[in-house]
Amino acid sequence: MSHPLTVAALYAGRKARRDAEMAQLHQADQEAVKQRDAEHRAFLARALTEADAAEIQHRILRAFGRHEREVQVLSFPSDYCDDGGRRINHALPGWEEQLPGFAHAVYAYWSQTLKPGGFGLQARIVSMEDGMPGDVGLFVTWPDEVAFEGGA
Repeated sequence: MSHPLTVAALYAGRKARRDAEMAQLHQADQEAVKQRDAEHRAFLARALTEADAAEIQHRILRAFGRHEREVQVLSFPSDYCDDGGRRINHALPGWEEQLPGFAHAVYAYWSQTLKPGGFGLQARIVSMEDGMPGDVGLFVTWPDEVAFEGGA
């Protein structure tokens, strides 16, 4: 014989399903936080490899061939910066001191290898999330042909 249908049983079943969904969402949120933390730790520990340097140079060559004057070589969340990307967002002096981990390694590569060849480097906020800085982009830049020839 089946159990009698009651309103209390219907509401209890609905509550149990909602509780299970909330527990599942909470678990997914915890997993996402763990994943972001692992990605952040990996970014902080990552060193620039010869393959990374070759990829940066390849991107520069492709962009130069398309007559562009800059190429984005890296992006990362602004909250990786100690100040949340504030110095970069406002183009304040010392922004390069805020570059974390792998971004700092890219900066050092630019400073040692690309800067002497006439390349510039800019950091910009490339996305906003709820009015706050989202991702930071690092861009290798170079002068246009007229400016370069005028300065040569």
